[in-house]
Parts: sequence; structure tokens; C-alpha cells
Amino acid sequence: MITFDQSLSLVVRCLKSAQPAVAPDAMRVIRDMQGRLFVVVPDSLPEDVLERLNQQLVATLGQYAGSSTPAVRVSDTLTGEALLHEPHVIQQLDDFPVYLIERRAMGEDWVLQPAENPPAHPHPPRFVFFSLKGGVGRSTALALWACHLCQQGKTLLVVDLDLEAPGLGAQLLERKGKPRFGVADWLVEDIAGNDVAAMVPDMARQSPIVPAGLWVVPAFGSVTDASPQNVIAKLARAYLDKQDEQGQQHFAQRLRRMVTELEQAYTPDVVLIDSRAGLHETVAASLLHLDAEVLCFATDLEVTWQGYRYLFSHLSQLAHSDGSAVDWRERFKMVSARSKVTGLDDFVGRSYGLWSDTLYEESDELFCEVFGFDEQDDSAPHYPLMIPRSDTFEAFDPCRDLSRIEESQLLQVFGELFRGLDERLEVVEDEQ
Repeated sequence: MITFDQSLSLVVRCLKSAQPAVAPDAMRVIRDMQGRLFVVVPDSLPEDVLERLNQQLVATLGQYAGSSTPAVRVSDTLTGEALLHEPHVIQQLDDFPVYLIERRAMGEDWVLQPAENPPAHPHPPRFVFFSLKGGVGRSTALALWACHLCQQGKTLLVVDLDLEAPGLGAQLLERKGKPRFGVADWLVEDIAGNDVAAMVPDMARQSPIVPAGLWVVPAFGSVTDASPQNVIAKLARAYLDKQDEQGQQHFAQRLRRMVTELEQAYTPDVVLIDSRAGLHETVAASLLHLDAEVLCFATDLEVTWQGYRYLFSHLSQLAHSDGSAVDWRERFKMVSARSKVTGLDDFVGRSYGLWSDTLYEESDELFCEVFGFDEQDDSAPHYPLMIPRSDTFEAFDPCRDLSRIEESQLLQVFGELFRGLDERLEVVEDEQ
């Protein structure tokens, strides 16, 4: 039985065996929604080579052969030459770069290159808080840094994108003080074609845990709380791509539009976004397509490193797809959560190994500029900001517990994180 993980390598073997004298970047491999593979070759490929390639693909790929003729010429595809300009990733297999186009029911945002925000559309600094699993203190850290920035006189907009496990709305707002609409409500009404711009003024409320300046957008608003039986049905529709007279909008495009409209309505100095945890398709929108600084919360456990290896290995296909270092990797930063005081060296070593194997590049003989860092470079993405473990902040509820915490206790645990994030914020503000 040929499996999914074997199939793409077998395509490369067939290409080498058939010996088409074609540059890899002139071909595309298409993987459809069932995982079946098609090879698209230039029109100039000789008929006998094309026939030989078809026979080998069918004989080799088993159920993963796209059809009885899985190798086709560019002009025989539905889009013709436009296919070569579709978003793709690059997998290096047996020293052969495979230009792979993924056809997915959802999750297209994972294969789209991150784009810098155009200068004509500036926005406040955005920070995304991400983790592979819950329970690492990600939302607590976000809430406390938001309070810290409010104390400096800044206005904050906090957006809860963890729709399956919403928390910030409950942590930072009183139940009767929630706005009418939340993130999921906006996403669902946008799919339906309603006037979502009219919802924006009633999507955020001021948090009572600080005197002023902390606007909170919950995952679900009071309309959903009044009809809780609709939550699962809303989630089934919230993540969909949208098709209308303007064309198709991927989930990331819709999410970016929502965040932009919120920023214009509430005019914050800084935007903090609590991402969905895990490797869900929609996480791509938060990590790659919001033009944000990304904080990757991790605990020094094998399950964490394994999950980040899955994630970063995929992202490496985007990082290297144009042959250059791209800025979005520099915007990632590891955070060692619930860390042991004596465990920094172990965390740094494992984190450096992860980044070196995936998103860092090695120097070459020509000394070309590459994306790489020394292991002990504390400015590097792999080198973490630290949050030591503390019983004081286990099961911490800002609305209930913040007033009981002394400033010295807070800084003892979160001081390093605050200093590191304050410095990153200053850099982002200077760049704008």
C-alpha cells in the first residue's frame, strides 16, 4: 500500500526515471482534496516522455495516482499558464525541489506567502499570542501585559480568536458587560452577506480591571450567550472562505478585514490577539497573515517540541520558497512558559535545534546573507522570553484576582516578559 507520506517522493522518483529535461520550476505537482497527485509539465515535453511518465506514475502511485493519465501538459489544465502563478510551496525531496500546489477544502491560508502590510494601509502594532496546547498561561500573560501597557497610558484592543476555547471575554469582562457581538458573530454574518460594518461599534467593551484604555473583543457576544445552542452551528460556518461578487475571500482575508475595521473604530495604540491553539487550519491566519509579531508559548516537554516541529517544518516550505530570507520569520519569538529557574539552557538548546532544523539557514561557501543566529544570541527568535512557574498565577482570573496581587509579585513572574515585549513594541513603533 502506498501511503500519503510516500506519494510525493515517488513522484520525484518517476520524474527522474522518465528523464524529462525540464527545470523543476517549470513543472507543478497538484495534490487534490483526496491527496491524489497530478504532474503538470510544459507543452514542449515530447510525447514519448509524457507517455512514459504517465505509465510510471500510474504503476508507482497506486491510489495516489490522480487518474489514468496523471501527467498533463500546461495547456491541458483548466487555467493554462496561470497555473504556474498559483500559490505553492516547495518541498526538497532527494535534492529535487517539488513545486506543490495544494487543493484543500479549507486551510488554503497555510500555503499563501505572508505579505507585508502595504505602506498605504498602516495599522497599530499587532501581537499574536500562540501556543500548541492550552494551559500554558498564554491568555493570562496577554491580559497582564495589556494591563501593564494601559498603566503606561496606552490604549489596547484585545481580540479573542480562540473560538473553540474562548477565555479572554470571561477573564477581562463581566458577564453582563459583554458587547452584543463577538468575533464568531462577525464571521458568521459576514458569510451570510450582512452589513458587518454596522456590528463593529458593538463588538468591544472597556474592561473593568483597569481605569481606562482596555477594549476587549470577546469570541462571542451577548447575542450568542442568549442562544448558546447556536455556538456549534456558528463555528461550523465561521471559518469558511467567502464567495461573492468581489470574488473569493480566504478566511485570513476576512479576519484581516475584521481586525482592520475594529482598529479604525476603536483607534488603539496596540492590538493583542489571542490565537486558537494547536495546528488547526485557521491558525495560519493568525501566525502568517495579520502582519503581527508572533509569540510562540512553549513548555520544555517533548510533546511541545514535536508539535512545533510539525508546524515549523511546514512553514519552512514558505520561508525558502523564494530563495531568500523573509521578514516574517524575524517576527516570531519563543516564550518559555511555566519554566524552571534552572532550565533555561535546556530550553535554549532544544529550541535552537528546532529552529536550526526548520527555519534557520546555514551559511554557504559564498557567504550569502542567510537567516541564522548563534545559539546564545538572545535577540534570536529561538531564544525565549521567560515566565517562571508560580503557584500564584495558577488558575488566575484577572477580574477576580488582579487587585489582590502586589506589583512586586507580578514583576517577579512576568517582569522579563514585559521588558522583552516592551522592547519589541518600541522597535515596531520606530519602524512605522
